[in-house]
Amino acid sequence: MKATGLLAVLLMLSSTSLAQTPPIQEASTQPTASTPSTEAVPTAALLAPGAKVFLEPMDGFDKLLSDSIVQKKVPVVVVKDRADADFVMSGSAHVKKRGFITGMVLSTRGGTNVSMKDARTGTEVFACNFHRVDSNERPGDIYLGWADQCAGHLKKAVEKK
Repeated sequence: MKATGLLAVLLMLSSTSLAQTPPIQEASTQPTASTPSTEAVPTAALLAPGAKVFLEPMDGFDKLLSDSIVQKKVPVVVVKDRADADFVMSGSAHVKKRGFITGMVLSTRGGTNVSMKDARTGTEVFACNFHRVDSNERPGDIYLGWADQCAGHLKKAVEKK
């Protein structure tokens, strides 16, 4: 019996709250002089499969990144002309050489900062930053690892959208 009474109270409360709400007036679809039209404002392009990406020169890291994008089968198209691109990828990568003291006592620093921006608006849509401390690998292997990791993160970002 209590469940029936509770149900009746809930129905009565919901019907009174709906009766107290004012009726919704439909807005006119015609823009007025004081209302700006939203149709003319371009929206930022989404990072979707098939997007055209241009890689700016990054002291050779761009070539490794391009190869990794193809090898990891990232669903984007790498273009050679910036004018054809939907997105522009730029950044830098560097590994600091070890000296006597830094190799024995202090940590070495190196890293890569790569960002992808919309070619028309300049809005950043993707970024990856990697930093490595005290590695025994050759610099070429470190760069290749960064390129592979960046391509993997880009693939996840594209497939998530």
